[in-house]
Amino acid sequence: MKRFFLFLLATLTMTAVLAQRINTPSSGDKEAGINNDLEVWESLKDSLSEEQMEVLCSLTESVMLTVVDSVMNEGRYMEALENLDSLQIYWKRYFGKNVSPKVYHLKAIILNSLEEWQEVIKTTEECFAIYKTEVPIEQAAAIYGLQGSAHRMLREYLAAIRSYENALKYYVKNGEDLRQCDVLCNMAYCYGELGKHTMASSFYQKGIGKYLECFKTTRAALLKGKFNVNDPNKQLDFKLFALHLFYMAVYEQDLVNKLESKEYLQMSAHCGFEDAKKEYQRLYGN
Repeated sequence: MKRFFLFLLATLTMTAVLAQRINTPSSGDKEAGINNDLEVWESLKDSLSEEQMEVLCSLTESVMLTVVDSVMNEGRYMEALENLDSLQIYWKRYFGKNVSPKVYHLKAIILNSLEEWQEVIKTTEECFAIYKTEVPIEQAAAIYGLQGSAHRMLREYLAAIRSYENALKYYVKNGEDLRQCDVLCNMAYCYGELGKHTMASSFYQKGIGKYLECFKTTRAALLKGKFNVNDPNKQLDFKLFALHLFYMAVYEQDLVNKLESKEYLQMSAHCGFEDAKKEYQRLYGN
């Protein structure tokens, strides 16, 4: 019973300490506080077993990530980023180990929102350099996806394709079908920008085909505007689908496949993509 209460005390102490240190503005105050906390922590952690230490790390990190996530969801990206950077530094000092891949994943998401593409790549590469193949499948897929998108935004299309290939591999392993659709279409875009039209067309067909399969609809239904997604959990995926249909329409237009372009533009418009609606009206007048 005594060990349990010591463990509970350690969990509460570490969570409170890290929260305080991360939000302390003065670097001098932080350093003094950290040194004092380390003395208390050293005496406390001797009372815990190795298993309890692992659970403590996990619990404390989860609480801290929840705090950072709430800051990020309020649109305070720089503050969230500063908190994560501080967490990484203090984690090493308190626990003598690196933060988990969850932290790198959240950091990459924040940097992506800030459009700091080089930093996204740096963060994702650092994560894989530390953990190599030990990153959980779900996080590995998402991190590679963010890395691929950063390369794509920098027009580093070959590097983007390599990252997307890794993301796709993990999404397949994890059975995340809608994520596979998005990655396939992103790869198609990259191949198109590289002038590899056969590959681009192939990947677009695979991606759009899989989207239709996932949403349990058909091309004919979309052309008639007789389909919509009511599931709130799939709204973002539906918007991505509409975006990829628009990109495919533009791609087909560039290849002078006017009929195909018109149909994909019409499908994108029927999915609610405003740019597709405007472009369709501009080209076809109805």
